[in-house]
Amino acid sequence: MRFYTIKDAYITYLKQYDSKVADNKSGKRPYVGIILEIAGMKYYAPFSSPKPKHLHMKNAKDFRKINGGKYGVINFNNMIPVIDSAVILIDIQNITDIKYKRLLQNQYNFIREDQDAIKRTAENLRALILKKDSELTQMDLKTKQRCCNLPLLESVISNYQAK
Repeated sequence: MRFYTIKDAYITYLKQYDSKVADNKSGKRPYVGIILEIAGMKYYAPFSSPKPKHLHMKNAKDFRKINGGKYGVINFNNMIPVIDSAVILIDIQNITDIKYKRLLQNQYNFIREDQDAIKRTAENLRALILKKDSELTQMDLKTKQRCCNLPLLESVISNYQAK
């Protein structure tokens, strides 16, 4: 797994269809990828910077703490399918902000060790999102409602590629 940013134009395109797609912070929001690949469709999930509240939250079906929340979290609820031409690899070694560089290095080291659980979380959440609402428990329905609409986003990607 590596860290990427995603081009603003691609995020803007997806946000036309689903307002739950995370804001891109002018192309600066880091994503971890590829967390899941199904039939050639690649999925990425955004990070959230460390916040005091993360230390007290629990991992959930759509949320995973990085080193107990000390290094932030992965927001699986904002997981999106991404085409190769829309991603930019983050070169951690060339980051000049020492504090941010150290955070990314720490996140990377922890995520490398946790990658199997990260992939399982992504697989399980995608499966939950694809289920009919009537098949879900109330808790799972609430989780699904917090998430990006993956079937819709998956269907509009080919239109973006055609542009």
